[in-house]
Amino acid sequence: MFYVVDGEVEFKMESAKHTATKGAFINIPLGGAVHCFKNTSNSVAHLLCTVVPAGLDKFFEEIGKPVEAGKFLPPPDLKPEDLQKLKTIAEKYGQQLFPPDYLG
Repeated sequence: MFYVVDGEVEFKMESAKHTATKGAFINIPLGGAVHCFKNTSNSVAHLLCTVVPAGLDKFFEEIGKPVEAGKFLPPPDLKPEDLQKLKTIAEKYGQQLFPPDYLG
């Protein structure tokens, strides 16, 4: 589940595409439908993500990079070896990764 705390984010699933703005709530169906999201605006967006049942928190801890409160990192420039490492970690947690253009 995603809640848009602030900003605007484009969400895509195989069945739909939607621009979610502040206050919007996006639910990913049980089973984790293929989905992606991207901030397509020029402003910072804040999302609150809740995963039920728990367990994916360890995945995010393993792939994430801690930063100071209020600091934002630019999107990483992922090399093929970075993508392979990310794919391996995702599979460890029962997740699948898809190419950025998978949902069009």
